[in-house]
Amino acid sequence: MKTKFVLPLFALALAGLFGAGCSSTQFAVRHASNVALAGEAVTSDSAEVRAERMLIWRGALDLEVWNVSNAVAQAAALVQQQGGFVEQKSGNEEASASLRLRVPVAKFKAAVGALEELGTVTRRHISSEDVTEQYVDVEARLKNKVALRDRLKQLLDKATSVKDVLAIETELNRVQSDIDAMTARLKVLKGQADLATLEVNFTRKAILGPLGYVCQGLWWCVEKLFVIRD
Repeated sequence: MKTKFVLPLFALALAGLFGAGCSSTQFAVRHASNVALAGEAVTSDSAEVRAERMLIWRGALDLEVWNVSNAVAQAAALVQQQGGFVEQKSGNEEASASLRLRVPVAKFKAAVGALEELGTVTRRHISSEDVTEQYVDVEARLKNKVALRDRLKQLLDKATSVKDVLAIETELNRVQSDIDAMTARLKVLKGQADLATLEVNFTRKAILGPLGYVCQGLWWCVEKLFVIRD
């Protein structure tokens, strides 16, 4: 791959610039940026092969339940038992409620199965997204940016004129901003791969006819009198 020679060639060019003095600093900054752009177009040999695929798992469940508030509490408890947590909750918990749950990917299928037992499943959708190449690409470009930042810092230490210092610092700020953005992106991808996302919507089952209202009234009385616990 041609890119194997990028950094060695850059090192030779940088050494020549230091020998010639800081009058060529602006050229060095431009050259360093060009080298970084060339490096971003490829992936290093060590990053081309990843031991295992990085998958982001997502799921959605719609459930009909007799008691929405009880189902919400049970769902939260189930997820906590699996090592996850409730990321977001909405709804009045009387007629309907929605939960966004985060579950360790190793416990994802078990959590889905347990949640399905809470009511009648009316919709179930499970999907996965392979982000391995995306992660490797960002990781490789981040390494190039870090190398560029380190070389710009070397140039800054050698700079003597105010003009050169300002030019290098401007480029350093730009490169550091790119590094921060790439680091954040890697963190997001890893977080999504480590913790699956599960959207659960609870709706109260429809009551059919007068008998349904009687049953609902009896259930309400039992709850209030005997304090049914989850």
